Amino acid sequence: MKKKLLCIMICALCVIFSSAVSAVSDEKKAELYQHDIDMTVLSDYIYGGSKATDGEAISFGYAEVPNEWTRHKRPEDLPLVGKAVIHIGHEGKEGVVWASFYPGTPPINYHSKRLDELIEIGYFPIGSEYSRVEGNANRAFIAFNTSEFDVVAYNDQWVAVWSTGGVDASRGIGAPCGGTKYIPYGSYKPGVYFFHRKNCYILDINNQLAEPPEIKALGTATCTLIVKTSPDATDYVEAGIYKPNQSFQIVDATPVNGHYKVYYKHGIYYVNSDYVNIKLNNIKKPIITYTALFNPGDLKSVDIKSAAAQNAEVVGKAKSGATANIVELDYNDDFAKLWFNSKECFIEKKYLTNYQKTASGSGIAKLGTPIGVMVIDTPWKAYGQLALSPEAFEVYKEYNYGTSFGDGNMMAKLLSIEGGLSKMEENDWANVYKIEDFKYAPDPEFPREVEKCKLYTILFDGNVRYVIQNVDQYCTFNFYPGNGYNKSTVAKTQSIYVDLDKYDVLAYNIDGNNYFKIRDIAKMLSGTVKTFDISYDASTNSIDMLSYFDYTEVGGELTRGDGVTRTAYSSSAFLTYDGIPIRANCYNIDGNNYFKLRDITDALDCRVVWDGDNQLIKINTGMPAYDDPDEAVG
Repeated sequence: MKKKLLCIMICALCVIFSSAVSAVSDEKKAELYQHDIDMTVLSDYIYGGSKATDGEAISFGYAEVPNEWTRHKRPEDLPLVGKAVIHIGHEGKEGVVWASFYPGTPPINYHSKRLDELIEIGYFPIGSEYSRVEGNANRAFIAFNTSEFDVVAYNDQWVAVWSTGGVDASRGIGAPCGGTKYIPYGSYKPGVYFFHRKNCYILDINNQLAEPPEIKALGTATCTLIVKTSPDATDYVEAGIYKPNQSFQIVDATPVNGHYKVYYKHGIYYVNSDYVNIKLNNIKKPIITYTALFNPGDLKSVDIKSAAAQNAEVVGKAKSGATANIVELDYNDDFAKLWFNSKECFIEKKYLTNYQKTASGSGIAKLGTPIGVMVIDTPWKAYGQLALSPEAFEVYKEYNYGTSFGDGNMMAKLLSIEGGLSKMEENDWANVYKIEDFKYAPDPEFPREVEKCKLYTILFDGNVRYVIQNVDQYCTFNFYPGNGYNKSTVAKTQSIYVDLDKYDVLAYNIDGNNYFKIRDIAKMLSGTVKTFDISYDASTNSIDMLSYFDYTEVGGELTRGDGVTRTAYSSSAFLTYDGIPIRANCYNIDGNNYFKLRDITDALDCRVVWDGDNQLIKINTGMPAYDDPDEAVG
C-alpha cells in the first residue's frame, strides 16, 4: 500500500513538474515571439487582402496595371517589428528561397488565382501552363540570399514580411537548370508574404538601440558563431552569424548565462562566450611567433586551457578554421603557449595545423639599413611585379627560376604557400636591402647559354621578399639609391568623419592617396573600438601600433594644412601592429612619419570610404575594412 501511495505521489509530482516546465516554456515563447503571427489580423494584408493597398503607391512607370497590382509601401497600420535577412544555412551559401502566400497549407490555390487575375489584366505570363499544378499552390516568389525585408510578425516556424509587389512586364520565360519555369512567379501583388524562419535572420526592433552603447571589449569568433536575441542555449531567435576569425564589439565583458552581450547591426544581441577570444583594453600583446589553425580532428571542438596540463581549467573553445596566435610553439612536448582572452593560455599541439611563421621587427632589423628604394614606375609599370616570400623563392629556384615548369607542379607549390606571392602594382615602392647578381642556364642541354639576373631583397607587405629581374628583359621598376626617391607635395586640410565626429586635419596627397601623420590617425581613433597607442623601437627602427590601447598624446596632433609645398622622402622606418610588420610605406616630411590612411585602416580592420561629392573621408570603426563576398548575413 505504501509503495502504491508513493507511486501515486511521484506521478502527481511529475504532472506538476511537467506543467511547470510547460508554463516556463510558454513564458519563454512569449518573450521570444512578442510579435506572434495572428492570421485574423494579417488576412487583410495577404495576397488580394482588402488593406494591402493602404500604403503609399510606388510607380516605376514601366507597367500600367490596376491599383491592386501597383507596388505599395507597407501600410502605416501594419507595424514594423524588425528586419529579416534571407539566408541558406550559416555558410553564406548562394541561392534563392521561396516566399509563400500563406504560413502552412493555404486555404486556396493562390498561385492559380494569381494566374487567372493576370489573364484578366492582360499580363498572362508565358510558361504558366508549366506551373499550374497543385504543388505550386503556395509559391509566391523567390528571394535571393542576403535579401532584406520588413518583418511584421513572426513565430517559431514562419516570418511574415511585407513585399511591395510587382508585375513582370516582359512576360518572358526562363527556368533554373531545366526546372520549373519561374517567370510565372515574377508577378505578385503588394502584401504580406511568409518565409520559413530557418531561412531568416531576424533583427528584432526590441533589440535595436537609438545610440551606440559603450564598448567594453573586442571579441573574435573561434567558430561560426550564432548571434542570438537572448542569452540562452536553446531558446533564442537567430539574428545573424559571426564567421571564424571575425571581430566584433562586446558591450559587457562579464558573460551573462554563458553569453557575451554584443553590439550587432545597431542592436544588443548575444553570443556563446565559450567560442569567443576576448581582447581587453590596455593589455599588451606579446610577440606572436607563429599563427596556426585549430584542428579538432574527430572532436567537435578543442579546449584552450589555463595551464599546460590535461586537467587544467578550460578557458575557451575553438573549432576548425579558427586562427591561433602562438607565443611559444614548443612550450613542452605536448603543449604550445598561445595568446587567448588577453592572457597566455595553452593548447595541445596535436590540435594545431597550418603553421605560419610570423615576421618580426627584429628579423627585419637584421637586414641592416636599406640601400635604396624600388618603385614600380617604368613604362612597363602596368604589368606590376611579382615578389616572392623566402619559401616561395626556394620553390622558384627548385624549378630553375621558373623555366622548368614540368607538369605545372611549380605553380601548384607556389600557390600552396600561404602568403608566398605578392603583386606589386603601379606606384608601389619598397625599401631594398641587398642587390645580388647571379646567372642560370634556362636549358640544361645548353649550359653555355645563360641568363643574367639581379636578385633584390626587399621589405613588402610586411615581409622580407625577393624580386628577380632579368637584365635583358623589360623592367617594371626603377631603383633609387639612398633616399633619392622623393615626392613634392602640398600640405592641405582634409575633412574626416570618424563615426559621427568630424576632424579637419593636415594631409599630403601623394600619387592620388592621402597620407597622414600616424599620431593624427591615432588621435582621431582615440576612444573608439579601434583605439591604438604608438611606440617607437630605435633598435629596429620600427613604429609599433599597440591595438586597443588608450592613445598617449605628445602634443601637436590634429593641426591643419598650411598650403606649403614640401618634399616627402621615402623612409626606412616600418610599421608594426602588435609587433608584427604590416604593409605600410612610410614617408618622412619635416621629421614626421606619414602613412597612407587605408594601410592603417586595413591593419585595424575598419572601413574607410571616400565621399567624392563632399570631398571628405568617412571612417566607420564598427565595420570591417572590406565586405566579405561570402558573408551570410547580407
